[in-house]
Amino acid sequence: MVFDENGHLQSFKGKTIHVLNKNEHALDMAAPLHDHFDDVNGLSDEKSALKKRTNVLLLGDHIGDLGMSVGLDYETRISVGFLNDRVEDSLESYRKAFDILYLNDSSMHGVLKLATHLCSTESD
Repeated sequence: MVFDENGHLQSFKGKTIHVLNKNEHALDMAAPLHDHFDDVNGLSDEKSALKKRTNVLLLGDHIGDLGMSVGLDYETRISVGFLNDRVEDSLESYRKAFDILYLNDSSMHGVLKLATHLCSTESD
């Protein structure tokens, strides 16, 4: 993002990730992410550590968000849905679409607990 001397947003640098392009192509557009993961060649390099990952934890508040994993080469995907509006009207379709569903602006505690468990190095 480019800001003026008063701190007001003036424009965006590069390509913008938005609601209609949140998929595997967004990884290629996220230039700052490349530096964070020390991937000097950019994520278009098929040997990138990020592209080698085979698990997806997908969070979304719309059934259309499930499309964010389309095109990714993954073995396991866990989808977590958040249904906040028109709960009674949408409950059944969200239950069918998402693996885990939270209602009415639930906290992120359940997601944090899941991520902690998934990333744990302890063997049971």
